[in-house]
Formats: sequence, C-alpha cells, structure tokens
Amino acid sequence: MVFYVKQGEVPESRHTYDSKENLRREELFGEDSFEGVYSLIYHLNEPTRIRGYRTEQKQGYRLLDEPSIHRHLKTQNLEPYGDLIDGRKTILANSRVQIQIFRPEKTNQDFYRNALYEMLFFVHVGEGKLICPIGELEFRQGDYVYVPKGLMFKMEYTKDSYFLILNTMDDLKIPDRYINRYGQLKEGTPYYTRDIRHPILGKPHISEGKFNLYVEYSDRYVVEEFDRSPMDVVGWDGYLFPFAINVKSMAPIVGKLHQPPPVHETFSSKSMMVATFLPRLFDFHPRSIPISYYHNNIDVDEFLFYSSGNFMSRKGIEPGSVTLHVRGLTHGPQPGAVESSIGKDSTDEVAVMIETYDPLLLTDVGKIIDDKNYMKSWYS
Repeated sequence: MVFYVKQGEVPESRHTYDSKENLRREELFGEDSFEGVYSLIYHLNEPTRIRGYRTEQKQGYRLLDEPSIHRHLKTQNLEPYGDLIDGRKTILANSRVQIQIFRPEKTNQDFYRNALYEMLFFVHVGEGKLICPIGELEFRQGDYVYVPKGLMFKMEYTKDSYFLILNTMDDLKIPDRYINRYGQLKEGTPYYTRDIRHPILGKPHISEGKFNLYVEYSDRYVVEEFDRSPMDVVGWDGYLFPFAINVKSMAPIVGKLHQPPPVHETFSSKSMMVATFLPRLFDFHPRSIPISYYHNNIDVDEFLFYSSGNFMSRKGIEPGSVTLHVRGLTHGPQPGAVESSIGKDSTDEVAVMIETYDPLLLTDVGKIIDDKNYMKSWYS
C-alpha cells in the first residue's frame, strides 16, 4: 500500500515493550521476506499458540486441453454453494493467476488464509464485512476488496452475495505511473487516497474456545486449531493491510478520441493488470466512434466481467457474463454495433477487465458454463 495507518496501542519503539507486566506479542506481517511492505501487529497472546493441526485435501479444479478460442462464460448459471473456504469456483487459470466466481450459500465460522495468492474481490452483488485480527472492513456492491497474501480473515455477507475473485501469486499494487516519488497518488489518477477504506480495529477478544484457521496451499489445507481467539490484537501500524475502494469513487479518464484499456487500469502485478470500465462521457470529437475498435491481442489474454449497465459492443451479454478474448484471434464489436454507437454521448456500464500475460486456460467448471456458439457471434 502507499500510506501509513496506526491504530490502537503500540509501543513507543518497535521491538520493545512498555511494561513487563503488560507484555504484548509483536508479529511482523510482511511481504518479500524482510524487504517488502509490512505492518507490525501486537497481540495479547502468542500467534503461534495452537492446540493441534490436521491436513485436509481441498476440492480442486482441472485445467482442460481446450482450443484457444474466444469464449462467453455464463457465471449466472453457477448455483450458490458453500462458504469462503470451499465455495469459490475457479473458471479460468494459468500458472500465476486464478479467476473465480463465489456465490456463497452460507457464512463461514472458521478463519481462512491464502498462503500462495494475493486476493482481489469484486462485489458484484451484496454487502457485508471482512473480519480479521487488525479490524473489520465493511464492503458493498461495487467495491474492490484487496486481501494481502497471508492474511487471516473471514467474511460475513448478505444471502444474495455474488463475487468475482482474482488470485495472483505476484504482488498486486497500485500502478507505478499513478504514484509520485514520495509514494503519494498523483493528480490526474482515477482515485485518491481518501477513497481507500482500511479496517477499523475494535476491542480485542479474550475469549477461549475452539477457533479453526484453514490455510490454503495448492492441493490441501493445513487446519490449525487455537484455544484462544486470534482476534486478540490491541494495536497495529504499517503499510500492509486489506482495503476497499468503490467504483463510484473512481473518476474515469476520457478524451477526444476513444481511449485504450490501459487508461482504465486500476491495479497491476508482474503477471496481469486489472482495469475498470465505468459510467462515463464518450469522446468529444464531432465524428468519433465511441465503441472500441477491432484489435488482435498479441501478448495478452483479455478477460471481461460484465457487472451492470448497457454493454453495447456485445450481443447476448447480461450482468454476470464473462468474455475471454484470446491472443492471436482478432475481436471487437459485433455486427451492427459500430453503426448503432455513433451519436451516443455516454455509457452506464460497469465491467472489470483482467489482462494476463500468460494464456488463460479453461477449467472443468468453466466448461460447464461455456457458450458454445460465441465464436460465431461475429457472423450474421
């Protein structure tokens, strides 16, 4: 993250104590060994105190040897299932990235931690809160919720909640071009620091009982059992924490002519970028064509999740639809879309784009919701 947060009680200096009779257990929560961004967290109890552990196989997914073709995946057809731990369905993936749909059937009581992936939730429908040792973070429809790799958390959400989830093994960050040399968001960027919401720390929990933490690895969980609540934090400070930002807080960049997708970039990593298409005024050249032009992705696969509004370049698309446009095959507006776009002065669409530098492969779950006729949708 790009700004410092301090909450609760912390010692005057790091790695020290204020009182031997009131000793706090300091935990460094940091990335890239001891070289990356981090926070210091102060517990009442040792965070290593576990009563027992076990391993559990997790329900995985299979990458399919399917042709690299354009696809339309109807995620609306996935029924609600499970909770945060077992209900996330991977529809597309490669060696660095997983794209999941999460339509929970119930709220999980146990805590969860992803040992391998940074996580980015997009709240398509619903509201709730993320609960972690450093506080609670409320979220609502249209929020991005960033969860750092290694964070212990659980979520509460409304019954109809519906999430798009991006998992990436690389650090997910604010694009470098948005940040000045002091680490501050520049003028002219689509969002500002005050738009970013961080967890709010409450009173520490001192309860005893049975508290499970599911730590996810590639093919299994390590389940740790605590006899004291892990929500025992009295204070923390630093630069690494979950946060939320709503698309309604963002300011889309527009121009005289049609703007390419990088203008809408929201987050990035070494293996991909995330862009947000927002309600906006169209281009102000008197003869502009406001719809996207035809293009051939040479170096990326282009994923789009359609959340709300009028998606005028695509036929047969509705909220919850996903399109995948692969490298090497030209794509763009469908027949008649260019003509019908001329003269339009704005759009009300909200969509999430993910461009990956390695090809995205269909999974066995993705195949179930695949529209077999999509490749023919440009022919009429």
